[in-house]
Amino acid sequence: MNVYIEPSGRLIAPFNDPPSDALILNRPLSAWRAEALAAFTVIDAPRPPCVIISDTLFFTAGVIEALVKGAEGKNAVLVLGPSRYASNFMYIQPNVTPVDAGHRFDGVRVVSGGDEAPREVLFDVEEAPFDLPPPSHDLDADHIELSMVRHPVLELHHWVHILWANQFAGGIELRNTPTWKFVLKGLWAALRALSVNKWKVLGKLNVIGKGCDIHPTAVIEGSTLGDNVTVGAFARVLFSTIDDGANIMPGAQIDVSVVGARATISEHSVLRFSVLYPEAIASQYLMQQCLLGRRAVTTSGAYSIDLNFDGHIRVPMDGKLWSTGNTFLGSAFGHRCRIGTGFYLASGRMVPNDYFLIRDPDMVLSKLPEGLGPGPIIVDGRGLRMPAPRPAPLTVPDAPTPDAPG
Repeated sequence: MNVYIEPSGRLIAPFNDPPSDALILNRPLSAWRAEALAAFTVIDAPRPPCVIISDTLFFTAGVIEALVKGAEGKNAVLVLGPSRYASNFMYIQPNVTPVDAGHRFDGVRVVSGGDEAPREVLFDVEEAPFDLPPPSHDLDADHIELSMVRHPVLELHHWVHILWANQFAGGIELRNTPTWKFVLKGLWAALRALSVNKWKVLGKLNVIGKGCDIHPTAVIEGSTLGDNVTVGAFARVLFSTIDDGANIMPGAQIDVSVVGARATISEHSVLRFSVLYPEAIASQYLMQQCLLGRRAVTTSGAYSIDLNFDGHIRVPMDGKLWSTGNTFLGSAFGHRCRIGTGFYLASGRMVPNDYFLIRDPDMVLSKLPEGLGPGPIIVDGRGLRMPAPRPAPLTVPDAPTPDAPG
């Protein structure tokens, strides 16, 4: 079957990159697409019969195979059936329409050349559901419903989609690994660890590239490291993908994240559920659900707010606000932007390419006159001042002593 990739003209803010350049596990979407379409013929014009997909689509070969099979040579459109995956990720999708059967991907279709109405081909992402306990501050649910899917399908229109695609792309290989092979790999890891302790076993399931410099006190569990990666003393890497030449400095912590080539995580910084493009530098103390563009720099004095207690976080796209369906989301930092110290960034925001943000200079202490004395001194804008003298306390005269009885 032929496949036509329909250009969308979309540029994903704040990076202004076409969807094909979006990085997913450190590979561009175009590489994932070429792999998924290896058994198909990509054509340069929509000539029926053919499959038509948008250049925004992230998918596996199983998605297209199921669509072609279900079409049976007729016009057809893909419909994603009900699932936890659909409930969590079908947001900010302009070309996806909720229908009775699930979510219809209007841009993923088979064109037969006939004039019949397209049939809806129901597709199952083949998820493995699991529950997590909520954070202690989440009082609205007794558990969080998540899943790992074999065949994710998602259109990338927004930086949030790039973040999500990275988070569930890692499950593709796990879900497509035969059970017997997964069990055998786990047993071999336990044998090498000489233990059935889950953390020691996870340490033997790592994939470590050539020329890595890993301090003996560092902890790496269930992760993939490229070539020439440096991991400093007491650093921790958990369920993450680290590309070639990345530098994880002493005491840094990386959980369920993707780090690009030659990127840096500074000392004692925490990166969680986030994505760093190549050569980015994350120095923020805690960065969760964030996306850093190429050569973007964040500093330890800045903080990206990542939680909204009042409802779902909304993000802008195409001139309007869209719900993300989430109360937990950080921010995106464009290519080459620099983030100074001393301010907070609201959740769901995006900093455009090349922006250089600093705190108000009038809030930076720079004038320190002498002779103010040893007492408490007030920081007043850029300078110092002594507090105003306190008024003398009021005194109440003693009440007269009553005469003793005669």
